[in-house]
Amino acid sequence: MQQIATKFVRTTKAATAGRRSTSKARRRQTRSVISLRSLALGSILVACAVAAGITLERPTEPTMESLAAGGERTRLEQILAIAGFGLDEVVVTGHRFTSDSDIFDRLDLDAVRTMVAFDGAATRARLLELPWIATASITRAYPGRITVAVTERTPYAVWVDGERSILVDATGRHLSPIRPTDMPHLMRMTGEGAPQAARALFDTLAYFPEIASRLQTAVRITGRRWSLQLTRGLTLELPSEGEATALAELLADPAARQLLDRENTAIDLRAKNRLALRLAQEG
Repeated sequence: MQQIATKFVRTTKAATAGRRSTSKARRRQTRSVISLRSLALGSILVACAVAAGITLERPTEPTMESLAAGGERTRLEQILAIAGFGLDEVVVTGHRFTSDSDIFDRLDLDAVRTMVAFDGAATRARLLELPWIATASITRAYPGRITVAVTERTPYAVWVDGERSILVDATGRHLSPIRPTDMPHLMRMTGEGAPQAARALFDTLAYFPEIASRLQTAVRITGRRWSLQLTRGLTLELPSEGEATALAELLADPAARQLLDRENTAIDLRAKNRLALRLAQEG
């Protein structure tokens, strides 16, 4: 189940008093009014800067960086908070596997006091660096609320790397470590490069349910081909190219198909039009 996280940002007492006096009508401004307010933001910033005794040097855009630095920036932020541009509340929706703390750390709220200082593009880029986050959108709702809506990636398979079991998505991106017994419905794979190549293999196996239903672990060999470890100790050695053709030929031949009933046996499908058998323990 997705969750909603809300964080109320601490502001000055003066800013809090100003918010309490804000009428409900102002909080329900229409989009057109918000747009007009945004257009007037530059003028408001200039007026606030003048009131604070801050000298401006013809900024090209009304940003905090262009208006003030050091102590002057702090004074300007205080004035903007009182004027109704304080960042008071942040709501995050859409996350299930990503922790609230990880998301709020990427928002960097300790360094942001006003809506003007909040850099939406940079924040979105930081959110997308989190393993589970697939998309992130940020909406400003004046006077002081920001909504962050994220979508998370879908677990696709489990990559077994030594003693570690790592959840990955269909692109091979590492999502999080899990216990070996977690998510038993997902395919298991191992070997260098396996997460990136798994999607193509599993898409192929979807056409061969008799093989897919018995698959225990797909082993990536030298980053080039797959060895499929099935139930009852049966192993299928696939070629580096033409895996679907090799499997189709195996299942199409009644005599070859009976080999799937053997135990502790490796069936080598790498040679075209020829099968090779050996005991599975023989490497």
